[in-house]
Order: sequence, then C-alpha cells, then structure tokens
Amino acid sequence: MDRPLEEELTLEMIPEGPYRSIAEAVGVGSFLIITEMLGGAVTYIPKKESILKPIRDRRILEEYNGYNSKELAIKYGVSERWVRQLIIDNSQEETKL
Repeated sequence: MDRPLEEELTLEMIPEGPYRSIAEAVGVGSFLIITEMLGGAVTYIPKKESILKPIRDRRILEEYNGYNSKELAIKYGVSERWVRQLIIDNSQEETKL
C-alpha cells in the first residue's frame, strides 16, 4: 500500500463544480499537474478567442486580396474596420523590416 496517493484519486473524489469540470475535460492526471503548477494561486485564464487571435489574424492577412475586407470580417467574426487596421498595421511592420 505504499503507492503514491495520486494513483488512487478518481474523478468522483474531486468536489463537484469547476474543479471536477476541469478534471473531466483534461483527465485526473492532467488536473493534478495543473494543481501542482497553479495550486493556491489566483490565476486568470484568458478566453479561447484571445489565445486563438494570432492564428485568426495571420489567416486574415494570408487571405486578404485587397478587395475582400467585408468577406473576411464576416468569416472571422470581426469588423471590417478591424480587418483594415490589421492590414495597415501589418504593412507598417513590413516597411520597418
């Protein structure tokens, strides 16, 4: 009976609520890793959209053809103004290089 405590932990032993939801989503083992990393700390987890923003913006830049701001805005759920500003900002970055 000297095996690690972690090996005996089951999903049902984790209290109902956000902790159980996380453990259900990632698995008990991964949940324990998260508790080792962040346990006891107040942590902000950004929205999924914030994490995926660089990929979305890169795709907009790749798909932009000079005439499709409106279509890209609709496709990616942003405003036409955002698409135009992204293009302008990217153009300015390229001229600095």
